[in-house]
Amino acid sequence: MTENPFRIAAPFAVFYGAVFFMFGIMLPFWPVWLESRGLGPSEIGIVLALGAWMRVVTDPLITRGVDRSGRGKQAIVVFATFGVLAFAGFFVADSFWPIVLVTLVYAPIFHVLVPLGEAQTMAAVLRYKLDYGRIRLWGSATFIVGALGAGWLLSDQEIGVLVPAGFAILLLVLLSTFFLREQNVASRDVQPGRFLDLLRDRAFLAFAIAASAVQASHAVLYGFSAIHWGAAGLSETLIGFLWAGSVVAEILLFSVSGAVVRKCGPFGLLAIGAGAGFVRWIILAETTALPGLIVAQALHAASFGATYLATMHFIAARAPDGLKASAQGAYASVSGVMMGVMMLSAGSLYAALNANAFYAMAAVCAVAGIVGVLAKHAAARG
Repeated sequence: MTENPFRIAAPFAVFYGAVFFMFGIMLPFWPVWLESRGLGPSEIGIVLALGAWMRVVTDPLITRGVDRSGRGKQAIVVFATFGVLAFAGFFVADSFWPIVLVTLVYAPIFHVLVPLGEAQTMAAVLRYKLDYGRIRLWGSATFIVGALGAGWLLSDQEIGVLVPAGFAILLLVLLSTFFLREQNVASRDVQPGRFLDLLRDRAFLAFAIAASAVQASHAVLYGFSAIHWGAAGLSETLIGFLWAGSVVAEILLFSVSGAVVRKCGPFGLLAIGAGAGFVRWIILAETTALPGLIVAQALHAASFGATYLATMHFIAARAPDGLKASAQGAYASVSGVMMGVMMLSAGSLYAALNANAFYAMAAVCAVAGIVGVLAKHAAARG
């Protein structure tokens, strides 16, 4: 019997929608909640970096175990359940150290859902010839709903409402996991040496470093844009619209991703992402005027979206069967190191330099572009 592509793709689209709805409300405004609890820029940077650093250890271990067991869906359900329970700690955490303790538990549990979900989705994409971008864009769409909804909610409510809102959305994430279809197969017969070969693959490592650096260059934006733009006089609603607009541009890219990937390939997309990031951070360093912010946020389609597509398609093509989730975990580990360092640096940079911190992020993108070229040459050599 021929599988219906819609029935295969729809549960993954719903899962992405739920997960990125959570990101939509938390990413722009979580730093504001942290600030409301008395944390300064450096402490905010530490809290935001903790999740990334935890992933360096937890993601590879979890994803490798999932590859060996073949129980990807079961793992997603389990971690979504514990994510709900862990997040409940923020109801009572109201100062730096309690927030740190809750974050140490919650962040790795929730964020591992992304590489686990990506591995399941990309397996289905390859098996059933699905368009990954058109599945993933539903996550971007709900991110917009979350950002706009949070901006609207916070225009009339205290910032503390973010915690119960996040808890409710995590329940939706958990519900969505029950509808996923298992795509993994157990790979106990995969020799450990094959995983070590993947870690020694110069093209894989260089690509992972370059893509992670471009994504980590968003650290100042993620950590301090809402605070920075709010200090410049922008309302929470307008800040929500700026975030939503950036993701509209991302959705437009994802909607035509099949053609874009065929034309540019992973390395071309990575180069576009690094170049767009460089331009975007220069603009944000220079101005808080609305026209400039609109242009900068539109570049999110390339700085984030093109880099994201490049990474998913590169990993799917480069990683051997039986190691797809492990490769996602290895990338998440590299990404965690980069994002952790950048988040911690972002706090200190923003405290010392204010908007000029974006110049440092532009420099990161420039270096990432060079490493991406080296990755392409390594891949060409086999």
